[in-house]
Amino acid sequence: MRTLEILEYCDAVQRPVTVSELAARLDYPQSSTSTLVQSLVNHGYLVLGADGRGVKPSSRVSALGRWVDPAAPRADVRALMDEVATATGHTILLGVPSDLCVRYVDVIPSRHPMRLEIKVGDRLPLVRSGMGMLLLSRMPDAAVVHVAAQTRERVAARGAPGVGATALANLWNDAPVVPDDADLLDAVAAIRRRGYALSLGQVTHGAGILCLPVPLSPESQGLTGLGIGGLSSLIARDEAAILEAVDAAARRLGIAIPIDPPR
Repeated sequence: MRTLEILEYCDAVQRPVTVSELAARLDYPQSSTSTLVQSLVNHGYLVLGADGRGVKPSSRVSALGRWVDPAAPRADVRALMDEVATATGHTILLGVPSDLCVRYVDVIPSRHPMRLEIKVGDRLPLVRSGMGMLLLSRMPDAAVVHVAAQTRERVAARGAPGVGATALANLWNDAPVVPDDADLLDAVAAIRRRGYALSLGQVTHGAGILCLPVPLSPESQGLTGLGIGGLSSLIARDEAAILEAVDAAARRLGIAIPIDPPR
């Protein structure tokens, strides 16, 4: 598990990292972190960075999962994320359903000093998060009601930990309240009409996200979301500009995203 967490952390920060940084950020003992990193270097999964101090994943890592789904994430979707990151400066995320949560499978960190800190692998509840609500809007109403019912059952039995959201979902973990079916279906219907989801301070204090559906592969059936996240105040302020940036980049790359940004 530590090996995977090290690789996911490297993917999140996208730069060489030192043993000291890994030990501090992942809360591992310094000695065992050093031993594990050296083993990964010896076996060709990590290589030294240009300065000789930090390490980064090798091409061997990037090749590991290509046979599973060569289109996830597709090169054009990653290019879309890069363009939107450059245009907006916000954190850019790719999310997919995972049990009762949305799991983030790709992240481009924001350039802002105050930013939304989400790592690859982090999870938020489908029924409360902006990305989760977007993904629910791509499902039939019966599936939405089923997810809500399962979430209530898990909360009743085991509390917030039963759903599996990570620690960044501080508001949810403090008070895991599931909307009633009528309110949930109304919210989902509004997202379907609008074409995107906007969530401000729903699961994380002070954080906001704007989410849109993106195609990854024919098999994904639309259950993949592109998120643009940051401070709630900045996401609310930049809503129209974010939509325009996504629309412009998607048109250049030939990616079909059903939005009509305000002019």
